[in-house]
Amino acid sequence: MEACIARSSAAIVQRVPPEAAGRFRQWQQDVTAAAEDFPGYEGTDVYPPNGRTDEWVTVIHFESEESLQDWIDSPVRARWVEKLRATVGDFELRTLQGGFSAWFTGLKKDGAEAMPPGWKMALTVLFGLYPTVMLLTVFVSPITSPLGFSISMLIGNALSVATLQWIVVPALMRVLRPWLEANAPAAHRLSYGGIGVLLLILVGVAFAFRPITG
Repeated sequence: MEACIARSSAAIVQRVPPEAAGRFRQWQQDVTAAAEDFPGYEGTDVYPPNGRTDEWVTVIHFESEESLQDWIDSPVRARWVEKLRATVGDFELRTLQGGFSAWFTGLKKDGAEAMPPGWKMALTVLFGLYPTVMLLTVFVSPITSPLGFSISMLIGNALSVATLQWIVVPALMRVLRPWLEANAPAAHRLSYGGIGVLLLILVGVAFAFRPITG
């Protein structure tokens, strides 16, 4: 199963063997009835296979990302997921949100792929972006500045995005993975302690660049 979350909707793709289609339909009706009791629920669209594959597509809608995430993280949904495993088979759950989330795929929650909270993604990107931009300002800007401000900014932005995409964020994902995955109530100490460590490092980096940049 893959779930692609954009704003307040989740698109779920589930491979269902033809012999299990009836059981999947019943499961879908039952889990939809359960979702209807959650605040913010707006509806569910179900699209059967097109004849070329055995993939069912289900799109569930909530009024906000918060209400959608509440449903995804709920014990009620977890019980229905276990029933799906028992009736249709095991699956991989992948949740993708808007913004920076494509960088954060592969993280786990309860054995399934899941996104960290938006503030953790934003802080991680800031943690990688700030020193990247400062290094480019120090070493690249003197070379590109004769081309004019607009061209220099274009080159700098292009280098920043490329560096984040292929070097910085993949490295941070490996280093920060325990913190990014620490989202259960029992892991609040690690989760919030990591904020302090990252912010202290950012402040230290800022003071390190100050003698060079002013």
